[in-house]
Amino acid sequence: MSYSKGFITDLYKNLLYIRLSEEKLVAIYKEGRVPGHIHSGVGQEATHVGTLSTRKEGDYFKLAHRVVSISHVLGVSFNNIYSEILGRQDGNSRGGGGVNHIADFSKGVLGMSGTLGCDMAFAVGAAYKLKMEGKGNIVYCYYGDGTSNRGPVHEAMNWAAAWKLPVLFILDNNQWAISTCIHESSAVENPGADRAAAYGMTSKVVEGWDVLAVYEATKELSEFVRAGNGPALLEAKNYRWRGHFEGDQCKYRDSEITEKWQKKRNCVKKMENYMLENGFITEDEIKALYGEIDAELDAAVEFAEASPKATAEDLFKNIFA
Repeated sequence: MSYSKGFITDLYKNLLYIRLSEEKLVAIYKEGRVPGHIHSGVGQEATHVGTLSTRKEGDYFKLAHRVVSISHVLGVSFNNIYSEILGRQDGNSRGGGGVNHIADFSKGVLGMSGTLGCDMAFAVGAAYKLKMEGKGNIVYCYYGDGTSNRGPVHEAMNWAAAWKLPVLFILDNNQWAISTCIHESSAVENPGADRAAAYGMTSKVVEGWDVLAVYEATKELSEFVRAGNGPALLEAKNYRWRGHFEGDQCKYRDSEITEKWQKKRNCVKKMENYMLENGFITEDEIKALYGEIDAELDAAVEFAEASPKATAEDLFKNIFA
């Protein structure tokens, strides 16, 4: 497939924005500036950037707890993202949601449950609304390999398949559910794609660190779903570079495997090499982009830290009773 310079440049910039933001979150967490915790998504950016490059106005997005910075690609500002993560009132939930709850309904970002998998039916419900509207929109529903073993996931998939609802399920398979390897918790090689057959769902498996491969597979599946054929599933093979949370020492896994993924399956470096080889960018332009984005992220952190802290009274806002 051939691509324009503009498309490739936008794809690369989004990859770099998310990589540097995820690294920035790790850095400020280490400095003690983040209340709560961080689930780093460093290394898994291509699955999200590649899939979201097929989105259209009016689509909905049920994101996951890792690669939290991806909401920026959907239009949520870094000021808002970092304010929420730092527990400040300029966050989307006035600092009450934190790192796992970046949402903006005006951008189609539906939010997520802290109990993983229980929000899958929410995404399917949104897809039912879209089907009734009949405008060709879909829901991008992200989840992980650990979550794939939970009951609510299969209830949601059964509902979506039985009613032919416009959902694209995206399994970001990073091979680890906290400290449990997917090969110890699943009897099939592909916990998403192999199980999709049980619901009559079309599925694809793709290398999750290759953003162009992800984009091409998603383009085919998303067009299939938009055409009214019911749900589909994309399983992206990844590896969790860091611990389940920052501070996790990862003593339960082989550090040599982790190092191999970091050095040889780096989605940002792969894209940079592609752009350099095709004359889409220069080394100097890459260096300049790193500097510009880093400065933008520093400004967002500064904005967040200047924002008023969440208060006890904020707990009683936006509740039913």
